[in-house]
Amino acid sequence: MHITDEQLATYKKQGFLIVENFLSKAEQEAALDGIFSHFAPPYERWAANNQENDTANQGLFPWDHSGLNHVTTHPDLVNAAERILGTREIRLGEGHLGMKYAGQEHNTNFHIDYGNNTLGPLIDPDDFMHLACFYCFDDVTIDTAPIRMVPNGHPDEEFVAMVVPGGSVCLYSVFTRHAASDFTGDRGHRPAMWVGFNRKDRPWDGARTFTYKSAAIGKAMNRFMAEASPRQRELLGFPPPGDVLWTEQYIEGMATRYKGFDPAPYHAARK
Repeated sequence: MHITDEQLATYKKQGFLIVENFLSKAEQEAALDGIFSHFAPPYERWAANNQENDTANQGLFPWDHSGLNHVTTHPDLVNAAERILGTREIRLGEGHLGMKYAGQEHNTNFHIDYGNNTLGPLIDPDDFMHLACFYCFDDVTIDTAPIRMVPNGHPDEEFVAMVVPGGSVCLYSVFTRHAASDFTGDRGHRPAMWVGFNRKDRPWDGARTFTYKSAAIGKAMNRFMAEASPRQRELLGFPPPGDVLWTEQYIEGMATRYKGFDPAPYHAARK
């Protein structure tokens, strides 16, 4: 779903934008499959397993799962980030999963996220150079602990609860006040993903770099590199085809390291 300029104006006015049904049904189902197989089981399986996680519990991008990698670098989300940050020279600064279950205790204090997303100062007014996004991959009701978003300039008690269908996303600033909420039902889960984008010319912003030193898994990175478009690879710091980096040696080296990597766009840009 393309996010319009009018919607982005709402984001900047109130500090957040909730986009219902952002993902297609197929994208939503693929993301859920990835969460349930790689990160955390659905509620019924978790409860039947004595509240134990029977997956690999892999929380950070990239995953050895196409559906999860795709929604992290979703082209329409990247397009919105480019327009918010004012440049196509952006990078992925966050990509991690979360799961909450009924019956667990959670921190429900209102807060802002700038402290763990930038080394820069708390500034007012917000310069909107730190974009955070929060996916809800399954339906969220008032009983299943919706995130509460506070419009700019409003007291915390005037929050908007993110009660949405699965496949929805919330774009928000790291200076926007928000909080989790408690489950009021006695069963259920809320699987989620956080994605963040930052400008490449602001290296002090962004929480993560996605290398093996940040716990990236080899076959998961190979899957992403093989399936990603050149634009999606740019989000990890690689330049676009045609850049001086892409010599014949470098292109073939990438194809050797990452099985399935398509060198054709990089070769074509050299002609």
